[in-house]
Amino acid sequence: MPNYALLVEYDGTHFNGWQKQKNLPTVQSSIESALGIILRRNPASRLSVAGRTDTGVHALGMVCNFKTEHPIPNFHKLLVSLNALTPTGVSVKNVVEVPSDFHARFSCTGREYIYKLYYSKYESSFVEGRAFWVKGHIDWERVKKQLQVLVGEKDFRSFTKAKSMAGKRAVREILAIQLENLSPEWYQIRIRANGFMHNMVRITVGTLLDIGKGRWESRSIDSILEEKNRTQAGVTLPPDGLYFVRAYYEDHPEIHELYKIPLP
Repeated sequence: MPNYALLVEYDGTHFNGWQKQKNLPTVQSSIESALGIILRRNPASRLSVAGRTDTGVHALGMVCNFKTEHPIPNFHKLLVSLNALTPTGVSVKNVVEVPSDFHARFSCTGREYIYKLYYSKYESSFVEGRAFWVKGHIDWERVKKQLQVLVGEKDFRSFTKAKSMAGKRAVREILAIQLENLSPEWYQIRIRANGFMHNMVRITVGTLLDIGKGRWESRSIDSILEEKNRTQAGVTLPPDGLYFVRAYYEDHPEIHELYKIPLP
């Protein structure tokens, strides 16, 4: 069966996450519904996805795939139709054909997120639902010093929802993490790993901010990792500032073409 990958962008404030849920608006259900109409299939083609984001989390470059009984002859027509049929807040940016063994989730070798931070005494019209407002003073140099401690293969049990990891392996490899200063008021933390656990990015960034605020004198990322205890890490930040940026596929170079968004 022909196999196709889609590049999807969405505003998470409009949806109850990616994954289909009964009687709730989700990104998966909106795209599958559109595909069902276009391909005249009932039930519609089921999508596999690189990252099943939670309610309120956004995506700039999510990868998903689906299989069809017959080849799709015109990709431009497919994209136009998908974008006409999906609701406000979802944009399908590109499509490529991929090998039959490609699976958006299980073929993925790396995922990248950013968490957007607004750092100011005063409110901004662009923060609500889009970023986290950091109101207190942050020692950004102190935050930077902690970043490299997170890099590598480690047990991140302290940085995930405790109940979701009961009896499960919590080892993940962070491949890269950096603090990016976009302007005096805007920062973002970019993090890439071979996989993430539930709330892992939001807890990691919350912990880094707590350290930057000087909330703990004797606690560091090293000591929190060693504890393997969720109560030792910082707060779970809201989903507003979290964006899925990119999925990586070492064995599927055709995905590079997917990220080359067609221009007018």
